[in-house]
Amino acid sequence: MGTYTRLGTYLLASELASDPFGAVHRAVVIVGSTFDRHVLVRTFSEEMAQAGMIARLAEAGRVVPLLGGARVFGLGYRIESGKAPHVAWDYVPGRSLAQLIDKAKQEQIPFGVDHALTVIQGVAQGIVQMHAKGVSHGLLSPHSVWVSFEGATQIVDAPYASLAKNMLVKAPSVKHRLASYLQGPENDALQLDLFSLGAMLYELLTFERLPVGGDLQSVLGQATLKAAQEEAPLPAEIRAFLGRLLLGRQPFATVEAFSAELERVLYDGEYSPTTFNMAFFMHTLFREENDRDAAAMKAEQGDNYLAYTAAGETMRSGATRIEHFDGIAETQTSQKNTTLLIGGGLAAVVILGLGYIFFGRTKVDPAVQAQLLEFKQIKADMEKQKADLDAKAKAETEKTAQLQKQLSESKSVEDKARIQKQLEEAQLRKLDLERQQKAAEQRMAEQQAAEQKLAEQKKAAEAKAATPPPPPAPEVPKPQPMQDAPKPGPVPTPLQQADAPASIPVNEPARLLNQSAPVFPLRAVQMRWETNLDHVVRLKVFVGEQGQALKVSVIESVSGSFGFDEAAIEAANKSTYSPATRDGKPVRGWTPEIVYKFPKRR
Repeated sequence: MGTYTRLGTYLLASELASDPFGAVHRAVVIVGSTFDRHVLVRTFSEEMAQAGMIARLAEAGRVVPLLGGARVFGLGYRIESGKAPHVAWDYVPGRSLAQLIDKAKQEQIPFGVDHALTVIQGVAQGIVQMHAKGVSHGLLSPHSVWVSFEGATQIVDAPYASLAKNMLVKAPSVKHRLASYLQGPENDALQLDLFSLGAMLYELLTFERLPVGGDLQSVLGQATLKAAQEEAPLPAEIRAFLGRLLLGRQPFATVEAFSAELERVLYDGEYSPTTFNMAFFMHTLFREENDRDAAAMKAEQGDNYLAYTAAGETMRSGATRIEHFDGIAETQTSQKNTTLLIGGGLAAVVILGLGYIFFGRTKVDPAVQAQLLEFKQIKADMEKQKADLDAKAKAETEKTAQLQKQLSESKSVEDKARIQKQLEEAQLRKLDLERQQKAAEQRMAEQQAAEQKLAEQKKAAEAKAATPPPPPAPEVPKPQPMQDAPKPGPVPTPLQQADAPASIPVNEPARLLNQSAPVFPLRAVQMRWETNLDHVVRLKVFVGEQGQALKVSVIESVSGSFGFDEAAIEAANKSTYSPATRDGKPVRGWTPEIVYKFPKRR
């Protein structure tokens, strides 16, 4: 059995990140003496505790409902006060943005403009949602951001950030370490958050922290794309955008104005920020950490936690993790480990072709060839895990049927209550498995589209190489001019000269062709949550050149974790689209806003 540290209702298993506030841990939740699920837990340093976090952390509970249960802030947020106050949220495999930057610098792995914009887009969506609810962050930094191994970002300190900001006067070392991001105007919450966002974008592009108290205009003018291992200056549109965030040039008066400008910078240029590219980067950068996490989580899911129950506190043997691996628990499978392996493997396979774009090479070097071989093995493992997932789903369905039969045959009130609770838990597990299966199928379809596109590009390149260049056209002698006196011709007027300009580029956004109807979330029905009301989810879809949905961005969500956002996203991924066009050629681009309605159920 492994060794754990109890903290409130959680068992801390491993420290994943350390930062100025304290640390982020992977932790275990148990039911009785058996594993239930993994969570992420934030603990606070002694300095933050002495600054007042112990006494005031409960106040963060007022912010959580305002965040509306949005995924960008971490789902299932829970706060526990006491002698060692801490917060917890649903487990997402990944690392902090600060760790990403540090490791990319150490490993000298180039971090492109597209990757930086992908991260900033995710963080910006969270900031926009906070200010739309009348809440500001005030303490945004790379330590605030969690980047999943699937390329998504979360602002995980949003509930307690404003509390921590008020404590900086009593936490000088924390304030010193965050100084680069806190140079915005203190009296303007929006501008302070936008400055912090700009400081993060600057660091992602240059791998250097914004200097404190320096001439930021000069710094920005001399900045180069060191993160991409280039000495080229920052692109003009990126530099202008940073100027508005960091230098106060034409500051954004509203979050709507900021959001509109960010959309223009992201997608009017030559950039293609997607979570696919970001997932590839994360799997490249944190491959060893991801493997260690997966092995440790498998061990934790198979542990017997009797020693950590109230009845077994005196029975701890202090067994090591090695002893656990040698035990029979090693043979037990894990539902959530399956999710992690499938998600990681699928994301890696989906972006095989995008690896060429990321590394910017025309030929595959030995290192990339080795990665391709590794991806093939991952794909084989992924298919095996997918079969295991299907088997578990079938077993869960049979178990649910048995529980329903027991419930109908039971006569005791106590037995009915117990069976009903088991039935609800089984239904939730079944829903989770169904969601995992659908996600796997969706990623597989995206992978097939990416492979098809890569094959077409390869075929086109081979055809071009095999076609010999056309022979030079014979030179046609020019006719000799006539010796007659030239006749005066009409002099074109300015209007006539302007009648034949180059054709004006025509850009069209992606369009929805066939909208798939969303399924009313079963979770909301089971929990009887406002089923008598209409609900609406508004979103946009980023569509690829072949009309496939690459990414879904929720603009207006339904508060709470009852499955409405997920149902809308699933329907959006099943819908069909026509790609955006630029000068008549298909390109990647966003659709206009799409509305998914969930009518009330009577």
